[in-house]
Amino acid sequence: MFLLLNEEKLLTLEKALQNYLPASIKDETNNLVESTLTVFSKDQSSLYHLLMDDNVVNWTTCFMFGGIDTGVLELVKDVAACKKFTISIPDCSCAMILEKPDDLCDITPEMTDVASRISCLDPSHAQIVNRSWKFGNDDSGLQFVKNILEKFPSYCILDETDNPVSWILTYQYGAMGLLYTLPEHRGKGFAKLLVTKMVKVLQNLGYPIYCFVEEENTKSYQLFEKLGFKEAPDIRFSWPWCRPFQK
Repeated sequence: MFLLLNEEKLLTLEKALQNYLPASIKDETNNLVESTLTVFSKDQSSLYHLLMDDNVVNWTTCFMFGGIDTGVLELVKDVAACKKFTISIPDCSCAMILEKPDDLCDITPEMTDVASRISCLDPSHAQIVNRSWKFGNDDSGLQFVKNILEKFPSYCILDETDNPVSWILTYQYGAMGLLYTLPEHRGKGFAKLLVTKMVKVLQNLGYPIYCFVEEENTKSYQLFEKLGFKEAPDIRFSWPWCRPFQK
């Protein structure tokens, strides 16, 4: 049985979920996997019954959880085992939030020339972004990158031949991500410049300013920390894959 909410109840739900931002912001279906399951719950008992319900979760095909709180991973493992599914859990990520974006310094005078080379990425740049992405480098990843380039804010720094050498994108759930600088252009402050640019854009749009950083990615963690981002100690996410047992 599916519970469909009317417009009034959906607005009430939206306001309630806003109290849990960014933990309640989740992924949407994309073609990196056959389907993506989005779920947010503060009650483990309710979550268990929700996941066990075959009318809610399609336990006949592969899918990925679109960001699941690591505190409920054992519960998810138990449900998957009951459904005769294997679950693979990638590295966990912490959430880093910029609570006071107004405190982020503007572009400094010495970076004015580089700032003049900031441009929006477009779908023609998807290939170079996909090649550098840890979870990309295939056709599925390429289509995913094209999709977010077409729909969400993204910026890059161009070289003298108008090719991107550093870039930052926005995931469909609002987090900054895919921040990358070509090795030969590192150490020039490009990443800091692009994060500053993106923060101002997202702030103007009224979005929460945050990113997810893999726990072992110390360089990215240190960069965002220097820019005033604070780790949210109670938010840890993983994006586990679920597949049926092989017969």
